[in-house]
Amino acid sequence: MKKRPFELWLIWQNVETRQRYHIGRLLHQDDVYTFSYENSGYRRKLQEAMDNGYHPHLAFPDTDKLYTSSKLFGPFARRLPDPRRPDYQQVLKELGLSLDSTDMDVLRATGGMLATDSYEFVSPVFVEGDHFDLDFYVAGWRYYDGENVIDQLQKGDHVRFTLDPDNPEDHKAVVVMTVNGKKLGYIPAFYSGWMFEIIRSECNYRARIESIHPEAVPHRKVNISIVGELNHPINFDSVLNDKEQLRLVMC
Repeated sequence: MKKRPFELWLIWQNVETRQRYHIGRLLHQDDVYTFSYENSGYRRKLQEAMDNGYHPHLAFPDTDKLYTSSKLFGPFARRLPDPRRPDYQQVLKELGLSLDSTDMDVLRATGGMLATDSYEFVSPVFVEGDHFDLDFYVAGWRYYDGENVIDQLQKGDHVRFTLDPDNPEDHKAVVVMTVNGKKLGYIPAFYSGWMFEIIRSECNYRARIESIHPEAVPHRKVNISIVGELNHPINFDSVLNDKEQLRLVMC
């Protein structure tokens, strides 16, 4: 089976409405980087973003072109921490990364966010046929039981989820729990809508701890991986067209 490319989605946020749009995708495969705008569909994609004030990036003016490069595109590379800085190794450690991490690893970990614009890179949920997979770092780590039990966690440990529809911040919030009932935090908002529907529809899935980084910053402490099967009907319109959050799904 051919290895899947490393893919990140470029998100643009309208600073006035706070709405997020999936405007492009960055892929890395076989030592080649490609970037293209997301022209398929309308809702929360490039065309709706342009109807709401977005203008193409100056470095990528042609919205129909597939841009290619043998190295990470300069406008994106400049969003990474400078490897020449004396504390670079510590920066990687706080991100839960090693010295052999790739530019895409670092871009995913940081989101490539700058104070001067409203772009962000995120990892999509992958859907292939009836199967899906995603991974994420537990959100809200510092507020719950995680730090008290992190020494007891191990890679491969199962975790369980509980729905939190009364959460004032996100009516599709999903709590991450250990099998012993300790609350670690939440699924990040980008993915909670997807998993909320998966759980509510009683689809089969497996959720495990993929990695643990005790010395990382709180939002990069514990990574959870999920693989599952769409074995029950799901109202995709409800998931993908939610007005409050962008739901990231790649079909």
